[in-house]
Amino acid sequence: MRKLVQAEDPDFIAFTGDMVSGYSWNKSEGWYEAMWHRWTKVIYETKKPYCYTLGNHDSEADLNRQEIVKLDMTNPYSFTQLFPDNMAGASTFVLPVYSSKHPEQVVMNLWFFDSGDYNCLGVNGYGCVEPKMIDWYKRMSRQLEIEQGGKKPAVAFMHIPPVEYLYAYNHYPSVGRKTEACCCSSMNTGIVAAFKERGDVFALFCGHDHSNDYVNDFEGILLGYGRKTGYGCYGPAEGMQRGGRMLKFVEEDFKMTTYVVNEDGTHEIQTEQASESDQVDVCGGSKPPKWVVCFIYDS
Repeated sequence: MRKLVQAEDPDFIAFTGDMVSGYSWNKSEGWYEAMWHRWTKVIYETKKPYCYTLGNHDSEADLNRQEIVKLDMTNPYSFTQLFPDNMAGASTFVLPVYSSKHPEQVVMNLWFFDSGDYNCLGVNGYGCVEPKMIDWYKRMSRQLEIEQGGKKPAVAFMHIPPVEYLYAYNHYPSVGRKTEACCCSSMNTGIVAAFKERGDVFALFCGHDHSNDYVNDFEGILLGYGRKTGYGCYGPAEGMQRGGRMLKFVEEDFKMTTYVVNEDGTHEIQTEQASESDQVDVCGGSKPPKWVVCFIYDS
């Protein structure tokens, strides 16, 4: 992380979860906080503002999701916020971005969604952005449209990719690499449909799948991964460096460009990939039911 920050000098950093591998907890009290201080050391050293939305492994140690968000909010450089309702979705919030020329004017919004950990709505597999959070997003999007003098473009971040990532890879051209299964949510709760309905979020970036960095233009919404940054757990795949995804915004005639920066400071030119010939229809980590075939005979 330190190498990337030094190489690119970003104005802001978005962390998409699993900054701590909670499954490595040694059962000692204060373990998560110690790990949190370790990874945020770079933030203190570089004084970079950031936000953090949680992954599925963060809350597998001695702090729950609400406690982790409250801890992160103690960092003077953190813009992370605690979701107002005491329920799943602790790291769900929206952050306005103001104009560099007119500091009182909002030019875009950054949405952070807590995609939970496992078993979306009780269905075996990975977590999701729950329906209550999607309802909140729609309300807040309408409210911000009024308060900010119109609908502002927005980028969203979450950890676990929604089901549309699987569909988009199967049916749309991709830029970048897919070297492992798309471990998307076990249920499609409609967050991408909500983005289409509201028309503000034009790009979504996820983490979770350490060896994927592909991007699709899915019906006007960019669905993409970042790049595995840290040294914990597995990945990235052979031939891929650790790194991060850069987003650059031009305020006038608003537009965004994105690229991957590698650990050695080089920029990676991602090339178009055709969809897999052996398309996968089930999200990685989910277990499809065993189907029973019934034959109906007309006598």
